[in-house]
Amino acid sequence: MPETHHLLGVATTAKIGRHPVHPMWIPFPIALLVSVFLSDVMFWSTGNAFWAEASFWLLGFALLMSGAAAALAGFADFLGNAAVRSISAAWHHMIGNVTAVVLALASFLLRLSAGAAEGALPWGLALSTIIVLLLLYTGWKGGTLVYEHRVGVQPEEGEDLTSRPRLSRKA
Repeated sequence: MPETHHLLGVATTAKIGRHPVHPMWIPFPIALLVSVFLSDVMFWSTGNAFWAEASFWLLGFALLMSGAAAALAGFADFLGNAAVRSISAAWHHMIGNVTAVVLALASFLLRLSAGAAEGALPWGLALSTIIVLLLLYTGWKGGTLVYEHRVGVQPEEGEDLTSRPRLSRKA
C-alpha cells in the first residue's frame, strides 16, 4: 500500500512566509549542471578548449548555488519535519541529490587539479552524464513529494476546506 499523508499537505521548514524556499533555488543548480553536461559534449565533439573552460566555471557556480542555497533549504525541509522523513521518495530525493553534489565536487576538483581540458575527458564528461541522470531521477522523486504527498502544499489560513475539491487516489 502506498504511503499516504494528510490531504491538505505536509509543511516545509525552509520558507518565506508560507512559500517553500527549496523550489525557488533548485532551478539554478539544475540549469548549471545540465549546462556542464552540454558544454562537455561540445568539447568532446569540437575539441575547442572554450567548452572545457565553460564547463569548469559552470560547475563552480553550480556548486555554489547548490551548496549555499538549494541544498541547505532541502536539508532544512528534510531534517525539520518527521512527516517528510517518513516518505521513502524524500530519502531517494535527498540521497540522490547529495550524491550529485558530491560527484560535481569531485568533477570540479578533477578539473581544477588536471586543468579544464584535461579533466573534461573522459572523466569530466562521464561524471556530468551521471549527474544529469541523477537529476532526472531526483527531479522525478521531488515531483512525487509535491504531487503525490503534497509536501509544501498547504491550505491558506482560514480557508474553508469543506468547499475545496478533494483529490482522490485509486488504490
